[in-house]
Amino acid sequence: MKKHKIGAVIAVAGMSSRMKTFKPLMIIDNKTIIEVTVENYKRAGVDEIFLVTGYRGNEIEEVFKDGEIHFIRNTNYDSTHMFDSIVMGLRQIRDKVDYAFLSPGDSPFVQQFTLKGMIEEIKDARIKLVQPSYESENGHPLLLKKDAFNKILEHDGTMGLQGVINKMRSECKNISFIDPGIILDADVNLDYIELLAFNDQKDCPDVDICRKIQDYFQMTDAVKLHSDKVAQKALSICEYLSDEGIFLDKKIILAASLLHDIAKGRAHHDKVGAQWLEDMGYKKIAHIVSEHMGLEEIPSMITEKEVVFLSDKLVKEDKFVPLDERFSVKENMYKNDEIALKAVKRKKEQAEILYKMIFNN
Repeated sequence: MKKHKIGAVIAVAGMSSRMKTFKPLMIIDNKTIIEVTVENYKRAGVDEIFLVTGYRGNEIEEVFKDGEIHFIRNTNYDSTHMFDSIVMGLRQIRDKVDYAFLSPGDSPFVQQFTLKGMIEEIKDARIKLVQPSYESENGHPLLLKKDAFNKILEHDGTMGLQGVINKMRSECKNISFIDPGIILDADVNLDYIELLAFNDQKDCPDVDICRKIQDYFQMTDAVKLHSDKVAQKALSICEYLSDEGIFLDKKIILAASLLHDIAKGRAHHDKVGAQWLEDMGYKKIAHIVSEHMGLEEIPSMITEKEVVFLSDKLVKEDKFVPLDERFSVKENMYKNDEIALKAVKRKKEQAEILYKMIFNN
């Protein structure tokens, strides 16, 4: 199967007049906003990245002097708009790629899950343009198919990119994601403060986001009830450990408990769910979810991962149960399957060891 070549046109020519500070070079986590934005597309497998610079273009180009980034200079940055910069970039990239992301330079937190999902969607022959949304609000980036590049290149600029979208309604697919980064940018100082705040908590979804993720992946009511009980048990263990002088991250434990079964019903649901969460940027949660069916090893010190693992083994459906009861059904079910029974017994042994480490120390 042909590997489609993917590009990105990122507009950073503007003067950031509303911000009063040049936003592409503002700092988040010791990197500039434009660096974080570019690295995000690289991680998604984008082959060709074109930055359309203008105001303070030399400074932006200096940031990427050692990278494989293409630059186009919009010398009329003070009298043109983002759409004009996108057109300039698209003219340069159109013969090099099959698909092109179109993005402002101040959109650093779009999830890998979103970018990969957009790429998969645009492979549909009927679709020429994909636009993401969050909570019914459209955002960035757009993803355009090669044979629709001319739709933008021939557009007169009325309403900018939205004007093109309006003309392509029958060929445009709007996809909803649980990704606040889709609608986050930095037009004014308050936006930058919100970006910083989002960056501080983006690694761990709060309860509201967890509920939205559950619904997005169509978690059944029964699995939701089970997950709630696992969370309840896990938090109680966390409190117990706190009294014993072992302090764990309650937010991590809560999120991992609520999301450990998001891929329930799929083969290898632990690994599938973990990959989804990894692509959504929740690496710590993904690590816990990836081992909630069985730990790779028993650590010398209890961490959030072991608390969630044990809590899952102390809940059957939506009821708290002893470990023996939790495993007895599976042991009986696989009594004639040596390999499966061995796996069940290994999980039970791990759970028993953890239980003793926590409650019998």
